[in-house]
Amino acid sequence: MLSFPSRKKKSKKLFIAATALAAVVFAGSYFIISNSSTGEVVAKINGQKIFRSEIEMKLSEVFEGQDASNIPAIDNLPKEIVEILVKEVYLERELTKEAAKSEIGKSTEVQNKITEAKNRILRQSYIDSILKKDINDQKVNDKYLDLSKELEGKKEYQIFHIVVKTKEEADKIVQDLRGKKSSKFADFAKKYSIDQDTAEKGGEIDYTLEDSMIKEIASVVTTLEKDQISDPVETKYGWHIIKLGDTRPAKALSFEAVKDNIRDQLIQDKINEINKRIIKEAKVQILIQLKEIEKSQKQNTNIPADTVPATTKEDKPSEEVKAETEVKASEEKKEETSQAVENKDKSHANHKNHKKSKN
Repeated sequence: MLSFPSRKKKSKKLFIAATALAAVVFAGSYFIISNSSTGEVVAKINGQKIFRSEIEMKLSEVFEGQDASNIPAIDNLPKEIVEILVKEVYLERELTKEAAKSEIGKSTEVQNKITEAKNRILRQSYIDSILKKDINDQKVNDKYLDLSKELEGKKEYQIFHIVVKTKEEADKIVQDLRGKKSSKFADFAKKYSIDQDTAEKGGEIDYTLEDSMIKEIASVVTTLEKDQISDPVETKYGWHIIKLGDTRPAKALSFEAVKDNIRDQLIQDKINEINKRIIKEAKVQILIQLKEIEKSQKQNTNIPADTVPATTKEDKPSEEVKAETEVKASEEKKEETSQAVENKDKSHANHKNHKKSKN
């Protein structure tokens, strides 16, 4: 049976929407829009026609990132919300007129920004056209079936671990654990593990596929029996003591649960493919003199080399360890060159941000 939100909940949502829309009146004042819209006229302000398409564009900005089905229809909005949107469209029009009459549009800085905006929109539209053509429901369904087939005959392992910095610590913990009941593993994880996220759960990583684990851990886990504790295992994150919980046949999640993730991955893969194709044969020539970091550190006696920030395995080990146990190790450094291009041009690195190109 379908349920509907109470009037109280609806009022709260409309209040939040009104607040957001009021903010847009000020934040959006600097966007340039065209007054060449056509279609149904929904309001007039100072004799100027405000078109439905313009109001819908404003609503899309307010609810950016949300599913289209969550964007309310104009006809269902309270009068005060529609008035805010109408004023926003009018405000942008008038600001654009004033700006056009001024000398600001002739400045080199503004011209460069306009050119970059046009180029960004062109790039984005090109990417969108490719994604629209290549990423469809059938592709998502086919990918789901492929992933499901890959799980056939495989097992998932419920893993618990304790991560410490040194082998001496790990050896001592293993010795103590084996001299006590295995149920104490959770207490040791909470007390000693540097993987804070899993430590809070008694060291539990949950069920994981063998080929989704760090290879050093996978080689040990598959040899353990239920509740058995491993000898210390070294990875780049530290020394792990592993305990095996249950095992079960691998089973794919439902299509509805993963379809959005699959679509996002297909989109990202396609963007990476486009980027890689373009820069594959590109030859870079650096025409300026670059300083070498080590030399510059030695030459600058005021900044000791050991003060330079460095990433160590102590830095957020839980996030990194969990990431590697849930994602194939072979994908750690996937398409580094493509990522560099994406970082340079964020407008097409993340498909969810693509809608901003219209601004």
